[in-house]
Amino acid sequence: MMRGGPGLGNIAPAQSDYFQATKGGGHGDYNTIVLAPSTIQEIDSLMQHAFELADRYRNPVLILGDGMLGQMMEPVELASRANTVEKDWILTGAEGRPSRIIRSLILKEGGLEEHNTHLQKKFRAIKQREVMVDEENTGDAGIVIVAYGTTARIAKEAIERVRSDGIKAGLIRPITLWPFPVRAISDAGSRARCILVVEMSAGQMVEDVRLAIEGKCPVEFYGRTGGGVPTIEQVEEKIREFSAKHKG
Repeated sequence: MMRGGPGLGNIAPAQSDYFQATKGGGHGDYNTIVLAPSTIQEIDSLMQHAFELADRYRNPVLILGDGMLGQMMEPVELASRANTVEKDWILTGAEGRPSRIIRSLILKEGGLEEHNTHLQKKFRAIKQREVMVDEENTGDAGIVIVAYGTTARIAKEAIERVRSDGIKAGLIRPITLWPFPVRAISDAGSRARCILVVEMSAGQMVEDVRLAIEGKCPVEFYGRTGGGVPTIEQVEEKIREFSAKHKG
């Protein structure tokens, strides 16, 4: 649950650990699967999904929320915890089968590069199979907001307000921050006049959005830092501002 920073910071919500979660964390060419819930119900469902992904790919999975989700009260229907992924790699003893060896120390000449090649193949498969994204009103949108977690909830309400005034705005909410929903954002950039990224940070996910857009349309940014939370009115104002700026 991300809080305002840097350092000890405060207990207010933030989204300033996006880089750390999706791009950092340790040594070597690897990726961590990152899931971004926007409701308490989704935290529960993604928790189950996280264990399944971790077992299926033998890969770390991180559920990345913010301080507001960490303190929120909402009705939740708890899901059953039946993990059906068959784990043919676990160490259960070698009775009736060959022994299994799990290790990360690979000293044979060329062995570590071969291992990395295998891992990159796995990461490509995750990118192809496991992207999760929620889209609303993007088909006719002149301006598309990209936001995740609590910020997406705020943006959704702002979008409803401006659409009632005839401004065609849509929302793309990444649920997987890695693998990132590149195709959905790229397709939206081909149709829209402008993309607006809203984050509770100085601008982190916006870099991945710009890479996905590849210059197809302008990408604008609005962020709050240090535990500051964008209001519906502030996001609404930015939608109106950038919609007018990129009208034609």
